[in-house]
Amino acid sequence: MGLQAFIDQQLAPDKIDDSASEQRLSDFASLNMSASEAAYLLNDTPAVNELNAATVARALYSERQLYEVMTNFWSEHFSIWHYKEKDTVLKADDDHNVVRKHALGKFRDILGASARSPAMLVYLDNAKSNKAHPNENYGREVMELHTVTIGAYTETDVQEVARCFTGWTMQNGVGDFYFNKATHDDGAKTVLGHTIAAGGGQQDGETVLDILATHPDTALHIASKLCRRFIADDPPVSAVKAAQQAFLQSGGDIPTVLRVIFATPEFLNAPPRFKRPWEYVISLVRAVDGQPTDRLFGG
Repeated sequence: MGLQAFIDQQLAPDKIDDSASEQRLSDFASLNMSASEAAYLLNDTPAVNELNAATVARALYSERQLYEVMTNFWSEHFSIWHYKEKDTVLKADDDHNVVRKHALGKFRDILGASARSPAMLVYLDNAKSNKAHPNENYGREVMELHTVTIGAYTETDVQEVARCFTGWTMQNGVGDFYFNKATHDDGAKTVLGHTIAAGGGQQDGETVLDILATHPDTALHIASKLCRRFIADDPPVSAVKAAQQAFLQSGGDIPTVLRVIFATPEFLNAPPRFKRPWEYVISLVRAVDGQPTDRLFGG
């Protein structure tokens, strides 16, 4: 097929027939449930086992190889420990509606979906955040880990972002996303030098996400992580800069950024690099056409 044809194919995963891989998961009822359905219908351990098994099976058997690499990338970027409280049953919804839905889409879309994800609301305690007691966990992590990263914001920014996301919670305390106007701080705020007028309601949080998604430091952070993933642990500055520019010019379009990375001399001539244990085991089983038969591996 050749390298360029393979890249073109892999960047259009919807055009790749992956029905044989997905058929292995047909018994896993939890994978396509809404957060509300999962919260009320699922038991903790079976839900976690099905999600773990689906992750392994897709990595082993999917023809959409780049897509699976990127779902792993974003799962780690928007990391959620799925043994915290109800996240044992909510993480599958996050996997389906955040990571897998937007893995090769626009960064602003995956960032927004993550902010509204019930699993993320539980994990970083924003479901409990209200105007009387704003919780700063998500406000800090959305900047430190998900977007602009350390050095681009102040403690005051953390406090203001936390205020913007008060009222972002779940229906009946566990379930699908819900904006509770009564618990939202509707006063004026200032985030990274941008004034957010009073009375914005849910739009306060959306405005913060717009600011963060278009910030040059976010572009640099994402570009650096992608180059680290695909080129080298210490990514070359020239490739990172090219990826950053592609991010900014395309409005955070992930396939566009990847195309730029894959066209750089640094990628085409990258030295060998060590695989992590997960990658090593998966690639080994794929290389020998391994066929695990246990149900938990999609057999």
